[in-house]
Amino acid sequence: MKEIWKNGAKLFLKIIVVNIMCFFIVISFSVLSTAAFTKNVGYKAYGTTSDSSETKELYTYYYDDGEDTKKAEYEGQGYTVTESSIRSEISGTGKAVFLTVSQIFCLLILISFIYPNIWHIGTTDSNLVKFKHKKEDRLKGFKIGAVAVIPAYLLLIFLVVAKAGAVPDFPVVLYKFLNSSLYSLIEVILGSTVKVGELAVWRLILLFVLPLIVPAVSGIAYILGFKNFSIGEKLVYKKK
Repeated sequence: MKEIWKNGAKLFLKIIVVNIMCFFIVISFSVLSTAAFTKNVGYKAYGTTSDSSETKELYTYYYDDGEDTKKAEYEGQGYTVTESSIRSEISGTGKAVFLTVSQIFCLLILISFIYPNIWHIGTTDSNLVKFKHKKEDRLKGFKIGAVAVIPAYLLLIFLVVAKAGAVPDFPVVLYKFLNSSLYSLIEVILGSTVKVGELAVWRLILLFVLPLIVPAVSGIAYILGFKNFSIGEKLVYKKK
């Protein structure tokens, strides 16, 4: 049991690294998707005067409104006007592409951090079991994964308590970024929910299901390792 807890703790630390990596992946794909699937629709005008270095927001202009006449007015009043672009909302197709592609990348990274080590543990245990040095436990991989996601479930319990009235205004976007490896799946589940107090019970139940991905991958990796079945070898080498 001590070995399971030790490997589970190591796997949890790896998941932290994965979430950090996926945070930057999500941000990067978000920027790329915004650039590809949105367009400039206007700008916010900011101004400074010779009397003050403080920048002041002057007005918001949209191209559909016609010619911008306010800029000349403010420049006539002594303002130096600068513009900050406003982009349109990302389209449904654009958002779908962003969520799908970023989640595929993040899942591949998550699996790559879990699978090899747990597979190796399974292979090692298989040899020890054959020579009667260790007792067989086909569920060991699932147990290691279960230990690794204990913190994730503690965070989910916090969401339940927060929703119950402790912190109903807790922003769910923080939960999404803390679990960036599953960002897109969480985004789909949460929908337009902004605060945890608005979270429907059925959405909360689905959130409790998501962390089970880790024990599932860990369990499968261990069993395949125990059977000395290498997916990589099967893909690379063909049977003659």
